[in-house]
Amino acid sequence: MNILVTDGETRSALAVTRSLGRKGHTVFVCGREMNNISACSSFCRKAFLLPDPLANGTGYSAAIAEIALTESIDLIFPVTEQSVYVLNRARNRLGSSVILACAPPEKMAAVSNKYTLFQSACRLGIAMPETVYVAGMEDFFRQRHRIADFPVVVKPSFSKIVEGERIISSGVMYANDQDELCRLYDTRAVLRYPSLIQELIVGEGTGLFTLFDGDRHLALFSHRRLLEKPPSGGVSVLSESVPLDDGMVEAARKLLAEVAWPGIAMVEFKRDIRDGTAKLMEINGRFWGSLQLAVSAGVDFPALCLDYYLDIKPSSLCWDYRVGHRLKWTFGLLDHLIIRLKSGRRMKAMLPPESPTIVQVARELLRGRSTGTTLDVYDPQDPNPFAAEARAYVGALLGLSPRK
Repeated sequence: MNILVTDGETRSALAVTRSLGRKGHTVFVCGREMNNISACSSFCRKAFLLPDPLANGTGYSAAIAEIALTESIDLIFPVTEQSVYVLNRARNRLGSSVILACAPPEKMAAVSNKYTLFQSACRLGIAMPETVYVAGMEDFFRQRHRIADFPVVVKPSFSKIVEGERIISSGVMYANDQDELCRLYDTRAVLRYPSLIQELIVGEGTGLFTLFDGDRHLALFSHRRLLEKPPSGGVSVLSESVPLDDGMVEAARKLLAEVAWPGIAMVEFKRDIRDGTAKLMEINGRFWGSLQLAVSAGVDFPALCLDYYLDIKPSSLCWDYRVGHRLKWTFGLLDHLIIRLKSGRRMKAMLPPESPTIVQVARELLRGRSTGTTLDVYDPQDPNPFAAEARAYVGALLGLSPRK
C-alpha cells in the first residue's frame, strides 16, 4: 500500500514509518521540515515540505490532498492532534478512495474535551484528581475562593482550540499560589474557554495504550514514565513496559465505550504516591510519543492500526509483550538533565521522592545500547534519523534552528 505519514519531525511518525516500511509498504512522509527525522529514514520513499497546520490549515489540507492524488495514496496516518483536526475538517477533499486513519471529529472532541471527560470519569467512578470546573475567565474569579491548597495544575479543556481557520495550541500550566493562579486567568487567552483546576498529583506517570473497537480492547500495552521532559511532567524520555493494571484497563474501557471510540488511544494516568491509585490525567486519540517502546516490546500498533482501517481485526486480544523493556530518547534525556540543573531545588520539590538523582540521570544518558533497552531514534539499521536529530539539536543550541 501507499501510505502517507504526517508530522515527520515527531518520534511517533518515525516509529510508524519504520514499522510499516518493514512490513513492505511504500511510505511517504510530510512535515514542516524537509530533512525531518522520518524523512531521513531509509523506509521513507519520498518526503514533502508542508505548511504548519496550526498556522495555515487550509494550505496544509490542500497540500495533503495534492500528495494523495499525485502519489496514489491509499491511506493517511495523521500523527499529531493538529493534523487530525485539520484533516478531519477536509475529509471530503481527500477523495473517496483515500482512508484517513483517525477517529471522526465528534469522537475526537469527545475524548479531547477534558472538561466533559472528567465529568464523565466522575460519574463512572474512575479515580481522578480533585477538580474544580471553570467555565471561563469570569467564572474563575467567582470560584477562586474555593482554591486553597497549592500547587495546582491548570488544564484548558482542549490542548488545541479552533478559532475559525486558526488553531490555538495550549498546554498544562502550574500555579504555586493564589497570585500566580490569578495572573494565569488574567493573561492567558486559552483560559477564556472552559478549563480545569486540579490538585497536583505527585507520582509516576503511567499510560495505557489501546486499539479499541467501540466497546472492547483489541490490543493493549502499558508503560511507566521513568523520566519526563519537563521533569515535573510531560513527554517521556525514559520509559519502561509494565504489566497491565486491571483497574486502568477497565477505566479505559468504560471511558472509551462511553463514546464508542474507534481506533488507537492513549489513556494517561498518574500513580498517586499517597495511596498508589492510578488517577486519570487525559486521553489522546492519536499515536503517542513513546510508540516505539510498544513496537519494540512486541505490540506493533502501526501495523495493527493499518489492519483495523482495512477492516482486519485480531481474532483475540493482543497483549503479549515483554515487560521491563525500556525506551530511551537520548536528546530528550539530555534536555531533562539540563532543565534539572538549571531549576535546582524548585524542580526537585515537584518530583516523586523515588525519582533518579541528577547523577543517576547523567549515568543513564552516557550509558550506551544494552540488552532490554531500545534507543528511540537511533537504530543501527536505519541511522540517518539520529544523525538528522543530532544536527538539529546542535543547530538549536547554536541558535541556528528552533529548539523543540
